[in-house]
Amino acid sequence: MTTVLVTGIGSVLGSLVAGILATQPHMRVIGAGRVAPEPTPADVEVRVCDMNGETLLTMMRTARVDTVVHLDMSGEEEALPYEIPGRGNVYRAIEVLGACRAADVKRIVMRSSTLVYGARPDAPVFLPETAPLSGGALAGLLQDYIEIERLVADFKARHPDMRIIMVRCAPVAGSGVRSPVVQFFSRRPAPVLAGFDPRVQVLHIHDAAVALALATLYDQVDGAFNIAAHPPLLLSQAILLAGGQPLPLPAFAFQAVSLLESVRSLIGALPFPIEYLQYACVGDARRAARELHWEPQRQPDETLREIATDRT
Repeated sequence: MTTVLVTGIGSVLGSLVAGILATQPHMRVIGAGRVAPEPTPADVEVRVCDMNGETLLTMMRTARVDTVVHLDMSGEEEALPYEIPGRGNVYRAIEVLGACRAADVKRIVMRSSTLVYGARPDAPVFLPETAPLSGGALAGLLQDYIEIERLVADFKARHPDMRIIMVRCAPVAGSGVRSPVVQFFSRRPAPVLAGFDPRVQVLHIHDAAVALALATLYDQVDGAFNIAAHPPLLLSQAILLAGGQPLPLPAFAFQAVSLLESVRSLIGALPFPIEYLQYACVGDARRAARELHWEPQRQPDETLREIATDRT
């Protein structure tokens, strides 16, 4: 019997992943979170708790957990401001890693983002998992993901006996859930940078859940996996499909946000630095297809039209 602990069970993604894993034979699934999911997935043992390191360590030891799937990330299924106070996501990742080490859990699956590579003019058409992470000035959820990735790299260097799988998802949407990036797509108006139309990727939440479940089930895989639907779309296409309306603005308008109230109210909070409106950041998902046997079941246009339908 393999025991898997899924954190963030109260989120839609956490509930979906736990539900998929619970259908597998000889697998016990425990879901931990600050709130219980609605509805509770079948055959999943739900534990509502404070999610601090000591609580998780006790849970892991008592249940003899083999694998942890860490999905307790604030700001993904609900839109939060670009400037998020504190580093709660990073602190929780630190506590999860520490608890896993103390409980002798050898495998950890963690959610990340394809946007961690950054948007730059010299990037390849499709970014492999070996591409360097962004070194630019970031904030909010994207900064959290990059800090967690660097934290994990340092942790793995010190504990090479542990397997940590980073599942880098494109912005997730579908079933009433919209990531901050996809929320931006549906804005009216959605400010874009005049003269630029970079390619973007999206991912349906059910495809993301399957990818995370497969990364959990294939116990010999390690390292990072890009997860994204194909083909990529132009930013303007993505906005229109999601029910938004692109508004091209010159670069100086974004720079004037801090000075002019009228410009600030028009542009609003961006979920990423302005470079992502200028250059593409597109992940190569071939490793996931090859080693996890994962293929998206929903095309990007379908996922984005689902957002437009939700708005009506």
